[in-house]
Amino acid sequence: DLHDELGADLHALGLLSDLAQAAQSAPERLGDLLQRVRVLTERTGKAARHCTNLLEAEDLHGDLVADMRRTSERILADLEHQLEFEGEARLRQLNPRRRVDLLLFYQESLINIIRHSGATRVHTRLSAIDGQISLAVADNGRGLSGGVPASLKRRARLLRGEICAGATDSSSGTCIMLRLERRWFGLLP
Repeated sequence: DLHDELGADLHALGLLSDLAQAAQSAPERLGDLLQRVRVLTERTGKAARHCTNLLEAEDLHGDLVADMRRTSERILADLEHQLEFEGEARLRQLNPRRRVDLLLFYQESLINIIRHSGATRVHTRLSAIDGQISLAVADNGRGLSGGVPASLKRRARLLRGEICAGATDSSSGTCIMLRLERRWFGLLP
């Protein structure tokens, strides 16, 4: 959220700056543009503080399954989406930092689908069984060119996980698979 909010606000600030430069000969317009820059700057600061406070909250991401449901509903609002979970009791035992990291990986996967795939359907499966946690996110979009996106590789590295991507069973679309060994994943006692 912080990434998206700041990105949009910084882009808007750049546009307003361009308009202000063009309006130097019209002082009445310049004052309005500078006021809009000020309001946007204050809003961006509040958004950054809000996101930082959320990350520091003790009870944030207490239920990974519920958080993933909310995230998919928000990001994939216009797409058909199916979620499957296996081993929910074990998922609740993940330490809070790992829950956040896994949720951020999931969010980044969905954002990539929305921005680049042209998909109409997404299927997610999160499993915590047999000493392993795995997350598969599949879509029916255009497919990947160039392999796993760098942003997902970085997040997988932070999780100490293995990531791979390939075509879905229907041969159109992409499936991103993240595998984590439980011993590295910080289960609570």
